[in-house]
Amino acid sequence: MREKILIITLVMLLSCCGTEAADLLENTSHHAHGGNGTRLLFNPAFGEDIYHTHSAGAWMVNYRDLHTNQKGLGAGSSSVAVEQVIPMNSPYGYMMTPTEMSMDMHMLMVMYGVNDRFTLMGMGTYQDNRMDMLMDMGMGMGQKVMSMRTSGIGDTELRGIYNVGGGIAASLGLTIPTGDIDQEFETMGMKFRAPYDMQLGSGSFDLEPVLAYSALTDDGLWNWGGQVSYIWHTNENNNGYRLGDTFKATSWVQRALGPVAGWLRLAFNHTGRIKGRDGEIEKLLDTTMGAPTPDAVADNYGGRRLDGFVGVSYNQGPFSVGVEGGLPLYQYVNGLQLKNDWYINAGIQFTL
Repeated sequence: MREKILIITLVMLLSCCGTEAADLLENTSHHAHGGNGTRLLFNPAFGEDIYHTHSAGAWMVNYRDLHTNQKGLGAGSSSVAVEQVIPMNSPYGYMMTPTEMSMDMHMLMVMYGVNDRFTLMGMGTYQDNRMDMLMDMGMGMGQKVMSMRTSGIGDTELRGIYNVGGGIAASLGLTIPTGDIDQEFETMGMKFRAPYDMQLGSGSFDLEPVLAYSALTDDGLWNWGGQVSYIWHTNENNNGYRLGDTFKATSWVQRALGPVAGWLRLAFNHTGRIKGRDGEIEKLLDTTMGAPTPDAVADNYGGRRLDGFVGVSYNQGPFSVGVEGGLPLYQYVNGLQLKNDWYINAGIQFTL
């Protein structure tokens, strides 16, 4: 709660800055809308949305695919072997366990500069999740490989971004729960509601205040900055739970080389445990009529992670494309869950 109050207060204070901030804004805008600076600030492939403003009447359309691959189980900062999780008489005692998961989030974002200080943004998402699992068949029959897949429209985001000046942008986003949280899968001839990580949305209205700082050298060849944000799930959803809130911080440095730009980025993520329980998902934990699996346990979600990324983009006139790859440098997970393994973020963008 203290983190929520601090970030929201900072956004409000920065939004009320006066004449001095306006003078700084004019200097920043001069760099932000010409030459190398434009594509350094408006990069199509950052895995995080780095918030910025556009000049009055300017449009930007961006499509990105954020791919996350998870592989191997962990508890805290330690790895856990599958043999410790299944069969039911193992230390953890589950019938099923995830072994690998891929998540693709396809995002279409549109931004419009209302004036030189204020920009509106709207973003729709489509998710495609696939999880590979092992099931203990019992009675000496060994393990069965199975896959679970869910896909469909995700949550929708609306956002306002205000350029305070001096390279600082303050933003507030509202996420509308358009993603389905009733996705199902079938196993052993029975249908169950898919675990929390296979659902397509949060099911709640979420607020995300953001503070971003970005600086350009006078020649427009170097850009660096940082951003902090907090995702606050404001209500319990219709299925009786609320996802854990998330604090995120990222920093980067970019260099333009002709039409190409390259960058390095660090990102920190801290997500809390799920609050509440989905009774339909918990039916999986029934040892006689279900198929117990660790990702049906609400306490097995969240944790903290530090990721490293390297990326490259190419710009030609109003078009730009880019790709960014990343690996976790450190991760600590709550309970027992899959660990993040690698990331690929790719995007294409058009400005006018």
